[in-house]
Amino acid sequence: MRKPLLLLLSAFCLAPASACAQPASGSETPTTLKWEVDSTGRSDGKVQLSLSHRTAHSSSQWSRTTALSELQGLEAAQLAGGGSSPVRFRIVRDPGAFDCEGAAWRGHGTGECRFVPSPGFVAELGRRGYAAPSQNQLFAMALGNIGLAYVDELARQGYARPSLDEMVDAGNHGAGLDYLTSMGGLGYRVGTVQALIRMRDHGVDAGYVRELVAAGLKDLPADTLVEMRDHGVSPAYIGELRRLGYERLPVRELIMLRDHGISADFVEALAAQGIRALPLEALIRLRDHGVSPEFAAAVHQAGYDRLGTDGLVAMRDHGVTSDYVRAIAGLGYRDLSAAEIVRLRDYGISPDYIRDANRGGARRSVDELIRLRTGG
Repeated sequence: MRKPLLLLLSAFCLAPASACAQPASGSETPTTLKWEVDSTGRSDGKVQLSLSHRTAHSSSQWSRTTALSELQGLEAAQLAGGGSSPVRFRIVRDPGAFDCEGAAWRGHGTGECRFVPSPGFVAELGRRGYAAPSQNQLFAMALGNIGLAYVDELARQGYARPSLDEMVDAGNHGAGLDYLTSMGGLGYRVGTVQALIRMRDHGVDAGYVRELVAAGLKDLPADTLVEMRDHGVSPAYIGELRRLGYERLPVRELIMLRDHGISADFVEALAAQGIRALPLEALIRLRDHGVSPEFAAAVHQAGYDRLGTDGLVAMRDHGVTSDYVRAIAGLGYRDLSAAEIVRLRDYGISPDYIRDANRGGARRSVDELIRLRTGG
């Protein structure tokens, strides 16, 4: 799951939506914030911007990559200077602006910001039928960059009218305007802001959807996308399975394979031992019963290359190990069936016992070894 943009201990919550608490009534909006900027190693016109604050009842930290141009008044040359020089800049959002000052040197900067609410934003929300937001809501919406364009885009896409707190949550969880428009452009207009937040929290983004479409999976319901993401069904995983001969698998089967720990490496390693094109049920059975590619390789290399899926599963279920298989093969028992190997193991017949039993004579059969072992 995606890391929330803002980590808040009490006044706001940016954990997954189901875990979020409402902002505490009467909680204090900070008068100042600490800012930090880092442009080290970047040549793309962007910086890492962090804002943090503490009040008597809360602590928070917000950080993201942003265009330097959003920090109005801060120039690249000021950041790159060799000595500490004073700087001033503004971060302007619809709900309000952050007036910041401090010092910058060698790609870094730090200082304090003051939040200045926008009365015009409050008035425009009122024209759209919203009650005036609290100071806390304005502050949080400014941090999350939830402005009038977001409100209007929700209406344009036919979303249910959200509460102010829901829009605050959207900004906190990264389900802002860019996410809303990109997912809407792909046909995912999920009806409510909380549903949009859920998709974002589960890592469903436009890139993931586009890659699935390229893999031949399109028009999937939003809940299905979330489930696939949660179970680790990536476009790369789908492509790897196709390369190994498992093409056009339904979503349910892809999820089932991932749930049982079937990786592309597992399938490929089995194929290297001659175990190819197995039905999905057989793959899952091998994995669930602990038949690893390493075990299959040991069995194959010991000369038992015709035991099949059932034989491999039976041996693992009865505690037959790679070392055991190699040892009895080394004693000349390379023609045994899986059932015979299992019988030897079940009766506790070790390679040392077999070696002693055959000393000075011809190779004893499995039945003879069992009779000797049991006194029958």
